[in-house]
Parts: sequence; C-alpha cells; structure tokens
Amino acid sequence: MIQKLKILEKFLKFSLNSIIIFTSIIITLLILFLILARYVLGWSVVGVLELATLSAIWLYMCGAVIAARNHQHLTVNIVSLSLKDLKLKIIHKFFVSLIIVVLNIFFLKLAFDMVEWSMKRPQTTAALSIPLIIPQFAIVFGAICCFLYSSRDLIKSFLELTKLKQNKD
Repeated sequence: MIQKLKILEKFLKFSLNSIIIFTSIIITLLILFLILARYVLGWSVVGVLELATLSAIWLYMCGAVIAARNHQHLTVNIVSLSLKDLKLKIIHKFFVSLIIVVLNIFFLKLAFDMVEWSMKRPQTTAALSIPLIIPQFAIVFGAICCFLYSSRDLIKSFLELTKLKQNKD
C-alpha cells in the first residue's frame, strides 16, 4: 500500500512540475507577445491576456500544492522555535496540522460550492468564450491535493504523538 502511495506521489510530483514549467513558459510567451503586439506593432490582440490569466491560475494552484507538500506554506515559527521540549514540539506540530486540515476542509467546501454554482450558471470568458470551469478546476485540484497533503501531515504527527506516548509508558 505504501509503495503504491509513493508511486502516486512521484506521479503527482512529476505532473505538478510539468504543469508549472508549461504554464510558466506559456505565461511568459503570451505576456511577451502581448507587449510586443501592443507597443511595438500597435495591435490590440484579443484573448491573449485571458489565456495568460488562466495559465496563471493553474500555476498558482500547483505552487500552493507544492508548498503544502514541502511544508512551506505560511507558517508562524516563533512558537515552534521557542519550544525546547520534544513532547511539546510534537503536540504543537499535531495541533498545527489539525488546524490546517480544518482550513483545507473549508477550502474544499468553497471549491466544490463554486463548481456547483458554475454548473448551474455556466459562464465563459469574454473574448475567447473559454468555459470558466477550466480555471475553477485548478482551484478544486489544488484544494483536493492540499487536503490530502495536510491529512498526511496530520496522520504523521498523530503517529509521532502516539509513539512518544508509548515510549513514555
């Protein structure tokens, strides 16, 4: 089971890195083209900014997932750095993980509500008529992945806590 999860995580890591590289290149090229077209050639190209924005949403959500995977999301380290006792550090880690899981559940709920609303009232972008469900799916994808990684962290910290308790007994 753990081997399958490791394979899944490797696939997710490869996919995220691929999406990030692809969207970064697309955003750079689109913005460069938009600037050259507007200021050098005097053209007003419709839809380029929409494509760059949609790519940016995917880039941001994949970046958030990578930050969650690597424990690099927003943290306040003053408490964890001031704790000297190993037991208190593990308890602190558990409660931080629990809070992040609760926040990710809220984020998941909002993401699924957004998709539900979008299904009832489909919308498209103004210039290219791209369905808005495409960037919204990036938000749902990010919410699901962040929830899974935060759940992983909660389970790990819970296991550390139980291991510490067993060693003490």
